[in-house]
Amino acid sequence: MIAAKVELPSGIDRMKFSEKELDDVLKVGARGVSNYLRKFYREKDASEPNKLSSRRSHFWNKQIGGSVNNPVSEGFGKVAVVIASPILPHKVKGGTITAKRAKYLTIPIHPEAYDRSARRFDDLFVIKSKKGNLLLVKPDQSSGSVPRAKFNAKKEAKKKRPNTERPRRENKPLGLKVPERETPTMQQESGFTPYYLLKKSVTQKPWPNSIPTEQQITDVFNDGVEFWASQLEERRTA
Repeated sequence: MIAAKVELPSGIDRMKFSEKELDDVLKVGARGVSNYLRKFYREKDASEPNKLSSRRSHFWNKQIGGSVNNPVSEGFGKVAVVIASPILPHKVKGGTITAKRAKYLTIPIHPEAYDRSARRFDDLFVIKSKKGNLLLVKPDQSSGSVPRAKFNAKKEAKKKRPNTERPRRENKPLGLKVPERETPTMQQESGFTPYYLLKKSVTQKPWPNSIPTEQQITDVFNDGVEFWASQLEERRTA
Protein backbone atom coordinates (compact mmCIF):
# COMPACT_ATOMS: atom_id res chain seq x y z
CA MET A 1 0.00 0.00 0.00
CA ILE A 2 1.22 3.49 -0.88
CA ALA A 3 0.08 6.23 1.48
CA ALA A 4 0.83 9.91 2.04
CA LYS A 5 -0.19 11.45 5.36
CA VAL A 6 -1.00 15.16 5.16
CA GLU A 7 -1.35 17.38 8.21
CA LEU A 8 -3.52 20.47 8.47
CA PRO A 9 -1.71 23.74 7.69
CA SER A 10 -0.21 25.63 10.62
CA GLY A 11 -2.90 27.63 12.44
CA ILE A 12 -5.87 25.80 10.91
CA ASP A 13 -5.81 23.10 13.58
CA ARG A 14 -6.13 25.75 16.30
CA MET A 15 -9.31 27.24 14.85
CA LYS A 16 -12.44 26.22 16.66
CA PHE A 17 -14.37 24.21 14.12
CA SER A 18 -17.46 22.21 14.81
CA GLU A 19 -17.26 18.57 13.81
CA LYS A 20 -19.20 19.26 10.61
CA GLU A 21 -17.11 22.34 9.76
CA LEU A 22 -13.88 20.41 10.20
CA ASP A 23 -15.21 17.58 8.03
CA ASP A 24 -16.16 20.12 5.34
CA VAL A 25 -12.71 21.76 5.48
CA LEU A 26 -10.94 18.42 5.11
CA LYS A 27 -13.19 17.30 2.26
CA VAL A 28 -12.61 20.51 0.32
CA GLY A 29 -8.84 20.02 0.61
CA ALA A 30 -9.11 16.34 -0.29
CA ARG A 31 -11.41 17.08 -3.23
CA GLY A 32 -8.69 19.32 -4.59
CA VAL A 33 -6.27 16.39 -4.30
CA SER A 34 -8.66 14.09 -6.19
CA ASN A 35 -9.02 16.59 -9.02
CA TYR A 36 -5.29 17.23 -9.07
CA LEU A 37 -4.51 13.50 -9.36
CA ARG A 38 -6.92 13.05 -12.26
CA LYS A 39 -5.34 16.02 -14.04
CA PHE A 40 -1.85 14.70 -13.27
CA TYR A 41 -2.58 11.35 -14.96
CA ARG A 42 -4.35 12.95 -17.94
CA GLU A 43 -1.24 15.01 -18.61
CA LYS A 44 1.06 12.05 -18.04
CA ASP A 45 -0.97 9.98 -20.48
CA ALA A 46 -0.77 12.71 -23.12
CA SER A 47 2.99 13.20 -22.72
CA GLU A 48 3.98 9.51 -22.67
CA PRO A 49 2.58 7.70 -25.72
CA ASN A 50 3.49 4.04 -26.08
CA LYS A 51 6.72 3.51 -28.02
CA LEU A 52 5.74 0.14 -29.52
CA SER A 53 2.53 1.19 -31.25
CA SER A 54 0.73 4.37 -32.28
CA ARG A 55 -2.47 2.69 -31.11
CA ARG A 56 -3.19 4.02 -27.62
CA SER A 57 -4.54 2.17 -24.58
CA HIS A 58 -4.45 5.38 -22.48
CA PHE A 59 -3.25 3.39 -19.49
CA TRP A 60 -2.38 6.34 -17.24
CA ASN A 61 -5.59 8.23 -17.86
CA LYS A 62 -8.07 5.35 -17.87
CA GLN A 63 -6.64 2.72 -15.52
CA ILE A 64 -4.85 4.98 -13.03
CA GLY A 65 -6.53 8.38 -13.31
CA GLY A 66 -9.89 6.72 -13.75
CA SER A 67 -9.46 4.85 -10.46
CA VAL A 68 -8.99 8.01 -8.34
CA ASN A 69 -11.87 8.06 -5.86
CA ASN A 70 -13.63 11.02 -4.33
CA PRO A 71 -12.73 11.86 -0.70
CA VAL A 72 -14.14 9.60 2.02
CA SER A 73 -14.33 10.47 5.73
CA GLU A 74 -12.53 8.03 8.01
CA GLY A 75 -13.67 9.25 11.39
CA PHE A 76 -13.33 12.59 13.11
CA GLY A 77 -10.53 14.70 11.64
CA LYS A 78 -9.58 12.18 8.94
CA VAL A 79 -10.33 11.98 5.24
CA ALA A 80 -8.85 9.74 2.54
CA VAL A 81 -8.32 9.93 -1.21
CA VAL A 82 -7.72 6.47 -2.70
CA ILE A 83 -6.26 5.49 -6.06
CA ALA A 84 -7.93 2.10 -6.37
CA SER A 85 -5.90 0.63 -9.25
CA PRO A 86 -3.96 -2.46 -8.07
CA ILE A 87 -1.35 -1.81 -10.77
CA LEU A 88 -0.09 1.50 -9.37
CA PRO A 89 2.08 0.09 -6.52
CA HIS A 90 4.05 -1.97 -9.04
CA LYS A 91 4.56 1.08 -11.24
CA VAL A 92 5.79 3.10 -8.27
CA LYS A 93 8.06 0.48 -6.69
CA GLY A 94 8.85 -1.89 -9.57
CA GLY A 95 9.33 -5.61 -8.97
CA THR A 96 9.05 -9.06 -10.53
CA ILE A 97 5.96 -10.32 -12.35
CA THR A 98 5.65 -14.12 -12.52
CA ALA A 99 3.31 -16.16 -14.70
CA LYS A 100 0.62 -17.75 -12.54
CA ARG A 101 -2.50 -18.69 -14.49
CA ALA A 102 -0.47 -19.55 -17.61
CA LYS A 103 2.92 -21.13 -18.15
CA TYR A 104 4.43 -17.97 -19.65
CA LEU A 105 3.94 -14.22 -19.69
CA THR A 106 3.25 -12.93 -23.20
CA ILE A 107 5.26 -9.74 -23.73
CA PRO A 108 4.26 -7.83 -26.88
CA ILE A 109 7.10 -7.08 -29.30
CA HIS A 110 5.04 -6.22 -32.38
CA PRO A 111 2.75 -3.18 -32.85
CA GLU A 112 -0.28 -5.38 -33.59
CA ALA A 113 0.28 -7.30 -30.36
CA TYR A 114 0.35 -4.20 -28.15
CA ASP A 115 -2.50 -4.20 -25.60
CA ARG A 116 -3.97 -7.34 -27.15
CA SER A 117 -4.19 -10.88 -25.81
CA ALA A 118 -2.31 -13.56 -27.71
CA ARG A 119 -5.59 -15.47 -27.92
CA ARG A 120 -6.84 -12.81 -30.32
CA PHE A 121 -4.58 -14.30 -33.01
CA ASP A 122 -5.49 -17.85 -34.05
CA ASP A 123 -2.42 -18.53 -36.21
CA LEU A 124 0.38 -17.95 -33.70
CA PHE A 125 2.71 -20.76 -32.69
CA VAL A 126 5.83 -21.18 -30.56
CA ILE A 127 9.39 -21.29 -31.85
CA LYS A 128 12.79 -21.09 -30.21
CA SER A 129 15.19 -18.46 -31.53
CA LYS A 130 18.92 -18.91 -32.06
CA LYS A 131 19.47 -16.94 -28.87
CA GLY A 132 17.31 -19.39 -26.93
CA ASN A 133 14.28 -17.12 -26.56
CA LEU A 134 10.79 -18.54 -26.83
CA LEU A 135 8.64 -16.54 -29.22
CA LEU A 136 5.05 -16.57 -30.37
CA VAL A 137 5.27 -15.92 -34.10
CA LYS A 138 2.95 -15.40 -37.02
CA PRO A 139 3.65 -16.84 -40.50
CA ASP A 140 4.66 -14.20 -43.01
CA GLN A 141 2.03 -14.32 -45.75
CA SER A 142 4.40 -13.00 -48.41
CA SER A 143 7.16 -15.48 -47.66
CA GLY A 144 5.32 -18.60 -48.66
CA SER A 145 5.73 -19.97 -45.16
CA VAL A 146 2.02 -20.15 -44.50
CA PRO A 147 1.03 -23.74 -43.71
CA ARG A 148 -0.67 -25.43 -46.62
CA ALA A 149 -4.28 -26.52 -46.56
CA LYS A 150 -5.03 -29.73 -44.72
CA PHE A 151 -4.72 -32.94 -46.72
CA ASN A 152 -8.05 -33.93 -48.26
CA ALA A 153 -8.18 -37.68 -48.91
CA LYS A 154 -11.28 -37.53 -51.13
CA LYS A 155 -9.74 -34.97 -53.46
CA GLU A 156 -6.51 -36.91 -53.64
CA ALA A 157 -8.35 -40.11 -54.44
CA LYS A 158 -10.09 -38.42 -57.33
CA LYS A 159 -6.75 -37.31 -58.69
CA LYS A 160 -5.67 -40.99 -58.57
CA ARG A 161 -2.19 -40.26 -57.41
CA PRO A 162 -0.41 -41.15 -54.21
CA ASN A 163 -0.11 -38.62 -51.47
CA THR A 164 3.53 -37.52 -51.36
CA GLU A 165 3.07 -34.66 -48.93
CA ARG A 166 5.00 -34.76 -45.71
CA PRO A 167 2.93 -34.95 -42.54
CA ARG A 168 2.67 -31.35 -41.44
CA ARG A 169 3.48 -30.23 -37.91
CA GLU A 170 0.37 -29.02 -36.18
CA ASN A 171 0.77 -25.41 -35.06
CA LYS A 172 -0.98 -24.74 -31.81
CA PRO A 173 -1.25 -21.68 -29.61
CA LEU A 174 0.03 -21.23 -26.05
CA GLY A 175 0.93 -24.23 -23.96
CA LEU A 176 2.33 -26.49 -26.70
CA LYS A 177 5.69 -28.18 -26.73
CA VAL A 178 8.29 -26.04 -28.44
CA PRO A 179 9.51 -27.44 -31.79
CA GLU A 180 12.97 -28.96 -31.61
CA ARG A 181 14.30 -26.87 -34.47
CA GLU A 182 15.69 -23.42 -33.87
CA THR A 183 14.45 -20.65 -36.13
CA PRO A 184 16.07 -17.24 -36.62
CA THR A 185 14.07 -14.33 -35.22
CA MET A 186 14.47 -12.11 -38.30
CA GLN A 187 11.44 -12.10 -40.55
CA GLN A 188 13.40 -12.03 -43.81
CA GLU A 189 15.37 -15.11 -42.76
CA SER A 190 12.63 -17.26 -41.29
CA GLY A 191 9.37 -16.19 -42.90
CA PHE A 192 7.85 -15.59 -39.48
CA THR A 193 7.08 -12.36 -37.64
CA PRO A 194 7.63 -12.43 -33.85
CA TYR A 195 4.57 -11.12 -31.99
CA TYR A 196 5.28 -12.00 -28.35
CA LEU A 197 8.26 -12.88 -26.22
CA LEU A 198 7.48 -15.69 -23.76
CA LYS A 199 8.93 -15.36 -20.27
CA LYS A 200 8.18 -17.14 -16.99
CA SER A 201 8.92 -13.91 -15.14
CA VAL A 202 10.10 -10.38 -15.80
CA THR A 203 11.57 -7.79 -13.43
CA GLN A 204 10.66 -4.18 -14.06
CA LYS A 205 12.15 -1.00 -12.66
CA PRO A 206 9.98 1.70 -11.03
CA TRP A 207 8.25 3.83 -13.64
CA PRO A 208 9.44 7.45 -13.42
CA ASN A 209 6.99 10.00 -12.02
CA SER A 210 4.27 7.39 -11.42
CA ILE A 211 2.73 9.43 -8.62
CA PRO A 212 3.05 13.06 -7.50
CA THR A 213 5.43 13.78 -4.64
CA GLU A 214 4.09 14.03 -1.12
CA GLN A 215 4.94 17.73 -1.14
CA GLN A 216 2.86 18.31 -4.28
CA ILE A 217 -0.12 16.55 -2.70
CA THR A 218 0.34 18.49 0.53
CA ASP A 219 0.43 21.83 -1.28
CA VAL A 220 -2.78 21.08 -3.18
CA PHE A 221 -4.52 19.90 -0.02
CA ASN A 222 -3.42 22.96 1.98
CA ASP A 223 -4.61 25.36 -0.72
CA GLY A 224 -8.12 23.91 -0.52
CA VAL A 225 -8.15 23.80 3.29
CA GLU A 226 -6.97 27.39 3.67
CA PHE A 227 -9.50 28.63 1.12
CA TRP A 228 -12.47 26.96 2.82
CA ALA A 229 -11.29 27.91 6.31
CA SER A 230 -11.16 31.56 5.22
CA GLN A 231 -14.70 31.25 3.84
CA LEU A 232 -15.95 29.92 7.18
CA GLU A 233 -14.15 32.69 9.06
CA GLU A 234 -15.76 35.35 6.87
CA ARG A 235 -19.21 33.89 7.53
CA ARG A 236 -18.62 34.03 11.27
CA THR A 237 -17.62 37.68 11.22
CA ALA A 238 -20.23 38.82 8.69
